[in-house]
Amino acid sequence: MNIKDTRLQNFRRVLEEKNLKLKDISYLLDKAPSQISAFAGKNPTKGIGDHIAREIERALELHNGYLDLPYVLDEFNSLTVMSAGSRRLPVLNAAQAASWCQAQAAQAVDEHRVWMSAPGPVGPRAFILMIDGVSMEPMFGVGDRVVIDPSVPVVSGSFAAVKREGHDGVLLRKFTREGDEEYLHAINPNWPDRILKRSGEWEIFGSAKWKITEL
Repeated sequence: MNIKDTRLQNFRRVLEEKNLKLKDISYLLDKAPSQISAFAGKNPTKGIGDHIAREIERALELHNGYLDLPYVLDEFNSLTVMSAGSRRLPVLNAAQAASWCQAQAAQAVDEHRVWMSAPGPVGPRAFILMIDGVSMEPMFGVGDRVVIDPSVPVVSGSFAAVKREGHDGVLLRKFTREGDEEYLHAINPNWPDRILKRSGEWEIFGSAKWKITEL
């Protein structure tokens, strides 16, 4: 399956999950219905390109690159990312991730046995963060696994693994920059202190690349 087929398959699955129609996407993207039908109709005449894929992800509150990620249903009927290589990454909770990130070199994780294949190319210190709180709902829920790659620069609008000085665990936050100021956002609208100005007590450990969700 090529990238355009993957994007179309994921787009149609998301529409079904969110109970949306093409006319809703037309409204969200501020595009004519004919433009939407051209890449997402019953018989599309062109594929979903890079620019429109990112527009769709922002409009539907999907993480950057979501439509590009191939998913399959495994034998347990769980939606799982297809592996694109043999690289194995440790699945870490918040505290384990802090230890991993603060180590001087990639290390074996002896206290657990969970490893997963990387869905694509990653740097030497990449890991999978297990989400264990509700601060990033509804985009990221308890049990979701997020691939974090410290070798990928964190840019405004992306998601990042961060840690606050004096706290034990790594958190996932949306990172934004306005002028010289940087901010960390919890997505959950009911979360207290949802948007924090980043100060020197916050360390960024890497950019989020993919989300792996179990149904």
